[in-house]
Amino acid sequence: SLSYTVVRPGGLTLDPPRGVAALELNQGDTKSGRISRSDVAAICVECLSSDAAAGTTFECYDADTAAALASVGMSNIMKAKTKEVFVSGKERRGDTWGGLFTGLEKDA
Repeated sequence: SLSYTVVRPGGLTLDPPRGVAALELNQGDTKSGRISRSDVAAICVECLSSDAAAGTTFECYDADTAAALASVGMSNIMKAKTKEVFVSGKERRGDTWGGLFTGLEKDA
C-alpha cells in the first residue's frame, strides 16, 4: 500500500541549509518559523525512506525561529530569532533524520 507524508514548511528562505540538528518539527498547527528551501527539500527526501514519517502531517522550521503561529508573520518579515519560548508539547528535535522523525503521531 502507498503511504504519504504532509510536510508543512514555515516561511521559506534562500539561506544555506542548516541541517537536521537545527530543525524542529511540530504537529497540530500551533507553531511555525522560517526554514531554508534546501532544508525542506532534504526533509522531503528523507521522509521517503522513513517509516516514522509515513502517514504523518507536520510543520517544519528552524528551531531558533519557532514561535506561536499567531505571532510568526511579523517575526518572519523581520527575520528575527525567537525570544519568547512557546512549547506545544509536540516538538520534535534530533541530531539525525531518524531521531527527528521519531515520535511523530500518525494522522487519524
